[in-house]
Order: sequence, then structure tokens, then C-alpha cells
Amino acid sequence: MREREPDLKHKQQSVRLIGMMLLPIYRSAVRQFDIRVRAVRPEQWALSTPDDGWDVHRLVRHVIAGQALVPAVLAGEPAQGSFVHDSADLTGPELVEEWARASTAAVAALTAFDSWDQPISVAGAAAPPADYGWRLVNELTVHAWDLARAINAADEFPNDLLAHTLEQAKKSSDTWLASGRYAPSIPVPGCTDDLTELLALTGRNRWWRRA
Repeated sequence: MREREPDLKHKQQSVRLIGMMLLPIYRSAVRQFDIRVRAVRPEQWALSTPDDGWDVHRLVRHVIAGQALVPAVLAGEPAQGSFVHDSADLTGPELVEEWARASTAAVAALTAFDSWDQPISVAGAAAPPADYGWRLVNELTVHAWDLARAINAADEFPNDLLAHTLEQAKKSSDTWLASGRYAPSIPVPGCTDDLTELLALTGRNRWWRRA
């Protein structure tokens, strides 16, 4: 049955609104990680991070892997890639260049995407595109904090980025956070700030320090 024109117009407006809400926050999350990865000094690539067993080099490879998959996932193509980007032999500057290429392509793909009402395949399962986009935002934001803590850089983030990311993470905690991608959540007081609460949801202590 053909959709009535007012219903179709409303649906199209809703779809555009999803993109308008997500894209600025996604770009902000990319900027936050970009700032930290460009601040890594040569001697810091082997430092430990809040991700157990991961040094800075491995953490950055993981984030690159996630960004590198975005264009294929959004295009509905089989996403060929692993949990950690195949760049173990790259030096620090080369890894930063790899990050820049992957994140630029990911931002471009998400900016051009216009099928927000059609499910996409993420890790072999159908998912709403907006859910996938917010997962990326969450990963970028949390790992930007990981990186900041590891290299002793500023770990404060824009309020709107934190507020939106936390809101979406809480809505999707039964899927995002139960998939084994993060450590078990840590209980926090009800008056906790957004960053501390977001980190606690992903099993992170805001005041982590290297042993």
C-alpha cells in the first residue's frame, strides 16, 4: 500500500532530523580523539591504558579499525576487518596518518548517508543506522578519554558531546554494553557528572592512574 503524502513527508523529515542530531556530535567525537592522538609523543606509544592489556599503540589501532569499517557498513557491503586494525608495524606518525585517512572517510560516509530509515548490517545483525552511529560516538569518546589518561593529556570534553553520548549509552546499555566490548559497569552515586557516569557504564574509573 502506497504511503500517503503527509505521512511520507513526516517520515522524511524525521529521517533528516536523525542525521542532523547525530552528525555534529559524531564530528565532535572524532575531533576529541584526533586532538589526543596527535598529542602522543614518540615515547608514549608503549604506555599502558585504562583498557586492560592494551598499550597506546594497540588502542589507536582498535579505533582506526572501527572507523575504517564505516563506509562499507553504511554502503551495505560486507565489512572486511578485524577488532584491531592490521597496522602493528606502523610507527607513531604513520599510525596518525592512518587514523586521519580512516576518520576522514568515515565522516564523509556518514555525512552523505541518507537512508536512516533502513536497517544496516552491523557485525552480522540488522541494526538501525542511528544506533550504529551512536555506538561509534560512544567508542570514540570513551577511547579519547582512555588515550588522554594514558598520555596524561586533558580529559575534559564538550558538555553536549557528553550529554548526548551518555543519554544514548543509557538507552542502549542492554545491547551495547552487554556485548562484551566493555568491562562490567561500575556503580556510581546519582549525582555523578556525565563523564564519570559514562565511563562507569563502560567499566572505567574516572580517576584511573597507571600502576
